[in-house]
Amino acid sequence: MTSSVGTIFAHGSSPPWLPREVAEGRRFAWWAQIMFFLAAVVWFIIAIVSITVYSVHSDPGAGTLALGLFGLVAMVICFLAAIFMKRTVIDAIDQGRFHDAKNDTIIWIVFGLIGIVLPALFLMLTYVKLSDSLAAQQPAGYAPYAPGTVQVQQPAYVPPPAPIQPPPAAPASDQQAQAYHAHQTPMVRCKNCSVQYPMFMHSCPNCGAPKE
Repeated sequence: MTSSVGTIFAHGSSPPWLPREVAEGRRFAWWAQIMFFLAAVVWFIIAIVSITVYSVHSDPGAGTLALGLFGLVAMVICFLAAIFMKRTVIDAIDQGRFHDAKNDTIIWIVFGLIGIVLPALFLMLTYVKLSDSLAAQQPAGYAPYAPGTVQVQQPAYVPPPAPIQPPPAAPASDQQAQAYHAHQTPMVRCKNCSVQYPMFMHSCPNCGAPKE
């Protein structure tokens, strides 16, 4: 029984480790849940009275029935808002998820307007307290970027290095000259006229002197 009640109704005391402003915001959220339940009871009474008057009165008018039907819908909305607000706001605060609790508070502020405005007022105070606490926890000089102002810089394109081209092939005449100089025929000098001629010759082609 206690566990089922604990899943619906939030505990009135805040965890001791909560910051002061967060603890105050949780207290306002707890009162907002109470106001949601009270609003559900009020709308239930209004719905029952309106439907009863419409059933008993000879000419009650369509407005009476409309008020009764709206009261039933508002009762269900306020009751469900009280339950889910505890899970998304109060439980989130108790678990240290302050950002999630602040963001979800905005949703329940809208539904709190149906609950005869009182839950919305308490949730507005919760939102302010959570915002102040989160702003105080941000480091000095912290300034978040506005949406759309941060541009991702793409790395500059660097073309790949050009492949090393092999040196152009030497012409055939140059290759022959290189081959000739690389494999030059041994020469001998004529002792008679001092003319050089290939060693394989037996006599000087200039003076005819025999090779010694």
